[in-house]
Order: sequence, then structure tokens, then C-alpha cells
Amino acid sequence: MKTGLAIYNILRNDSGVEALVVDRIYPNVTKTRTAFPFIIYDVSADSPGDTKDGVSTLDSVSVMVSGYSKTYTQASDLAAAIRTALDRVSGTYNTIVVQSIQFQGYDDLFDDDSGDEGIYRKALNFKVRQTI
Repeated sequence: MKTGLAIYNILRNDSGVEALVVDRIYPNVTKTRTAFPFIIYDVSADSPGDTKDGVSTLDSVSVMVSGYSKTYTQASDLAAAIRTALDRVSGTYNTIVVQSIQFQGYDDLFDDDSGDEGIYRKALNFKVRQTI
């Protein structure tokens, strides 16, 4: 239930991500006038590991991390930095024990209803195995 805190910690402390977004990393939503580029992450599902004799000690959590930009090239660069920062990572981040993070693919999106010129978005999907 605290997976987002680990994701934020990993992204915020990655030099490749920081070079592109500084500290513009947000859970679920951001303000309308946030400077580009930025990242929004969403935890979309939590599947507890089934045990016969107690509560789950290992959850599998789906996380979508989206990079937003005004240009396709910058969105692509940001997506690559996000993937590099998160894929196959393990350890303890912000007191959350992450067993592993696995990249599962991405969606290439364009929102032409936002702003005068539209917004490019790369939505990357990850599976996080988190010790409870």
C-alpha cells in the first residue's frame, strides 16, 4: 500500500531522471500549469500472495509511470530514463522493501486536447514485487 513511496524515492534519486524533470514527479495528478517535462505515477492494482496460514508477506503491485512532454523526442528520452531507473531494481526505498521491479511494456500516447500544441505521453507499465 506504500509502493508509490518507493517509486517516488527511486525516480527522485536517479540522476538520469533528475536531469530531465528535476523534482517534477507526482502521484496520480499534477497542477494544470506544471512545467514540462514531468512524471505522474499511478498504482493500479495490488495482488497479495496467497498463503494457507496467514496474511500475505509478498504483494505483486501494478504501477504505471507516465512521462509527459511537449515534444516526442523529449517524451522518448524521459521514458528511457524512467525504464533505466526502475527496471530490475531491488532494495529498500523509503522503508519499503522491493524484491523486484519488472518492466512490462509501454503505450505511446498523444493528447491533442491539452494545451495549444498537445502533449506527448509515454505510459510505462511495471510489476513491483513488494515484501510486506
